[in-house]
Amino acid sequence: MNRAAAALVAFAAVALLIVDVALIEYFGTFVIVPVALSPFALVGALLIARVPRNAVGWLLSGSGVVFGLTFAGGAYGWLALVRDPGHLPGGEVAAAYAQIGFTPGIALAVLMLLFFPSGHGLGGRWTWLERAVVAGVVLITLVDFLKDVPVPVGPGPSPAFVIANPFALHGPLGQFVTSIAQFADASTFPIVFVGPVSLFIRYRRSSAVEREQIKWLAYSGTLAFVLIVLGNAIPGDLGTWLFPLAFVVLGTLPIAIAIAIFRYRLYDIDVLIRRTLVYAAVSAVLLAAYIGGVALFQTILAPFIAGNGVAVAISTLAVVALFQPVRRRIRAAVDRRFYRSRYDAERTLDAFAGRLRDEVDLESVRADLLQAVRETVQPAHASVWLRR
Repeated sequence: MNRAAAALVAFAAVALLIVDVALIEYFGTFVIVPVALSPFALVGALLIARVPRNAVGWLLSGSGVVFGLTFAGGAYGWLALVRDPGHLPGGEVAAAYAQIGFTPGIALAVLMLLFFPSGHGLGGRWTWLERAVVAGVVLITLVDFLKDVPVPVGPGPSPAFVIANPFALHGPLGQFVTSIAQFADASTFPIVFVGPVSLFIRYRRSSAVEREQIKWLAYSGTLAFVLIVLGNAIPGDLGTWLFPLAFVVLGTLPIAIAIAIFRYRLYDIDVLIRRTLVYAAVSAVLLAAYIGGVALFQTILAPFIAGNGVAVAISTLAVVALFQPVRRRIRAAVDRRFYRSRYDAERTLDAFAGRLRDEVDLESVRADLLQAVRETVQPAHASVWLRR
């Protein structure tokens, strides 16, 4: 039964993705967004097949299928109402669903965070909060379905035209739904915020293995969040392209979840986080040095040369020369702040190597070696065997 459900989810995800790619005229270059989010349903299907009792797989696959239906609904609505009007049925329904489909999709992802990675909630008062999240999502989805607002048809911020919501209620009931729509929309952010908060609390309560699992999810989600914020904050073409890039990174979230639950190369996450912190800081420092260097050398050399070619060349050479020293200093700072055990282990080994150069007594070397091993590797037992 579980394998059949997993196969059905995978088939639906692939079929919806084929529809999206076939209607690439609607998406344009942004077809990368539905392609990038397809792992939600595919990885969810894998989890259903392998660990069916874990609620994460069911919620993840549900979120992926809802996202796929949303993208396909928007494309089909555009096809039926704009490109080939009058030839295909149900265009209004598909376009209306495409406007509200993201709400339940995101809600299922938030619920997944509440149960990650064990498939069980935090218990206690969090059980009532989980039920409140479900009730709030149902309310928001119903209001979005039934409120009397125009539905845009077409891609981008400037759609081809708008249609009336085919699900809208009218009269006194419709006015009531419209009046509570503002309250429902305002409750969206608190509901989304519940997921990260629950992960933080679970991280503080969890064991070492579960913490590594949560790190995988937090790493991927944080990268996507930063790119989404930058895509909204940076104007121009750069911001326009950062936004779909954020969805590409968001598509790695299910892969991180699979690694965490199956525990495949689980502890590699510490290396990834460390390198991300180091190279992000190095890139920021070198970029600031390059921009500042260009401005400085332009000001100094302006009376002697025309243009900024020399200033750019000098700044580029300066950045190349700074790369290794800056990287070493930032890596040491990151290790000292976030990976103290590694930093202390390196200092212990450096001290042992310094003593080893001047030590001639074999018994002292043996004692220093055992002490270095205990401080760095921290084994349950350590001994040295010398061949006579």
